[in-house]
Amino acid sequence: MNIVIAGGGDVGIKIAQKLIYEGYNVTLIEREGNLINMLKNKLDAMIIKGDATDVATLQRADILNATLFIAVTSTDTDNLVACSLVRRMCGSTISIASKINEYNQFFSHKEVSPKDFGIDATITPWELTVKKVIELIHNPDIFEVANYAGSMAQMVGVKVGKDFPYSSTPLFEVALKDSMLTRIRLVAIQREGDIIIPRGESRIYPNDKLYFVGKTDVVKEVVKKYFSLNISLDNIIITGGNKKVVKLAKLLAKLKRTVTIIEEDKRRCRELSAHLEDALVINGLATDRNLLDELKMEDSCVVNMSNDDEYNILSSFMAKKYGASKTICMIKHSSIVSVINNLAPIDTVFSPHALTVGETLKLTRKDDLFSVSPFTEIEAETIGINITEELSILGIPLKSIPLPPKTIIGVIIRGEEVIIPTGEDTVMLGDRIVIFLLSSEIYEVKRMFSKR
Repeated sequence: MNIVIAGGGDVGIKIAQKLIYEGYNVTLIEREGNLINMLKNKLDAMIIKGDATDVATLQRADILNATLFIAVTSTDTDNLVACSLVRRMCGSTISIASKINEYNQFFSHKEVSPKDFGIDATITPWELTVKKVIELIHNPDIFEVANYAGSMAQMVGVKVGKDFPYSSTPLFEVALKDSMLTRIRLVAIQREGDIIIPRGESRIYPNDKLYFVGKTDVVKEVVKKYFSLNISLDNIIITGGNKKVVKLAKLLAKLKRTVTIIEEDKRRCRELSAHLEDALVINGLATDRNLLDELKMEDSCVVNMSNDDEYNILSSFMAKKYGASKTICMIKHSSIVSVINNLAPIDTVFSPHALTVGETLKLTRKDDLFSVSPFTEIEAETIGINITEELSILGIPLKSIPLPPKTIIGVIIRGEEVIIPTGEDTVMLGDRIVIFLLSSEIYEVKRMFSKR
């Protein structure tokens, strides 16, 4: 499968890397000459210097032989024009996806839609960002969540607190002591930047981040019993005054949350006050000690969403120091998310770029996969696979499947049943399985589960 990507920024690079891992032939178009050498050194892909809104450049990228075109340049208009050109050149033989930051600017009129530009799917970063924050506020005990098979099964990410009763206990002993924890499958432990695939001798320690999967109601029971923060996030403090903040504040007001916005620019404060009648807008800095004292941070969830990564990180540090119940930090540069997660006492760090990459990748995986859930904090994901009669693993015990070292089968969904499998289990026709794996292993896993 040949894929052409327009845009060699952070998002374009991440998408290209993941697709290359999966064995796709990738061509990337970038207009900025100073990025070309870096892209060539970083990616095993065809790199073309040029403008994706130029027909000649698209021809050099062999667009006529591509099956997917992804436009993720920094400019919405360039993305729209490039998509329109590709549709005219290729007709219906290609699928087209585009990142659109200001969706309403182009498509607010009922007679204008992405289809008019030949676009099959749009990805809107601010929508993904707001959705992520709402999800984190609604589920304060978890930092990752993904549902499978109509929410029959669920994967979550949780942080281990100092009161976890089985800290330092080998997992095989935990299984003997607590039957509830045998009803979920622990698929990964994140510790100081490392991803550990748990075995019987593995141990869990405070501040570890755990990823586990199981039947949805069981997962919720486990989270409530062992990982609940026992907090109610009714008071939300948001730093920044951008459009994402406005959208988030409006949604939170509808959810009956008390919203306070801290913005440094006086003029922007006046604009925010005019647009957000249900929010308190404060002119100031989220790093101001006097202001933090006045706000009574102990009862608040602080969401740092300014356009300045350093300010967001420092504000999150300060909020946590002043007793915030939960801190959520948005960082534009996805490459430093894992670093901040390892060093900072911040509850959740995420990147809109990573969310955009994850959403875009879902568009390329429509064959045997029924669900794809990239993680926002680590270079890993879960995939769900439909078991059909053509698959080579049918009837083989799971222990006999030579999975890559950091790949684990989490659950088997069989009809209405969610099974935590052992090595003796086999998959049957019609089953759906959920697999955890590192992003770098997805090509090998897809090959292993490919049709005979």
